[in-house]
Amino acid sequence: MTSLNIDDAIWERIALGDKEAYAEAYRCYFQKFYNYGIKFSYDYTLIEDTVQETLLQIWENRQIISTIQYINTYYFSAFRNKLFGKIKQSQKQKTGYSTYEPEFSVEQVIIAQEIDEELKEKLHNAIADLTSRQREAIFLRFYEGLSFEEVAIVLGITTKATYKIVARAVEELRKLLVFDALLLVFLFSAQKI
Repeated sequence: MTSLNIDDAIWERIALGDKEAYAEAYRCYFQKFYNYGIKFSYDYTLIEDTVQETLLQIWENRQIISTIQYINTYYFSAFRNKLFGKIKQSQKQKTGYSTYEPEFSVEQVIIAQEIDEELKEKLHNAIADLTSRQREAIFLRFYEGLSFEEVAIVLGITTKATYKIVARAVEELRKLLVFDALLLVFLFSAQKI
């Protein structure tokens, strides 16, 4: 599967205890969660543990699937919250306090063979100038393909706030790169893992 969304029939089968349907969802989500997790930490063991825990949570809580309106977003948010909690706990143990900023490298945001090195450098510098919240919203919206509503749920903000964050980020990138905003949207949406 290439998108985050899993067919409703698969969710129904999981809710009924179908292990094959769960295995299919597991394969889809494992890479999605892992790719999202490395935006926040390079502790691959921590990320893999969090992915495993979240995927196990899907199976253990399969009976509630029919009561969740946005199932995919629910589990994406669960993974994010679980990972952030582990990162905070890990940082607190190491330093006595907890702060972190997600990092998005240009290689993770744009992997296009036709784009020359100068454009990659400009884009990398422009993304680095965005706030951490803007970088995260851009990643979820354009790289992962989530809707604005889904991004809002994952980030724990309103849909209106999500529109504003993404619009400001795209505008800032447009200014920094002297590109047309439609070209930026095309560049982000054309990228796949």
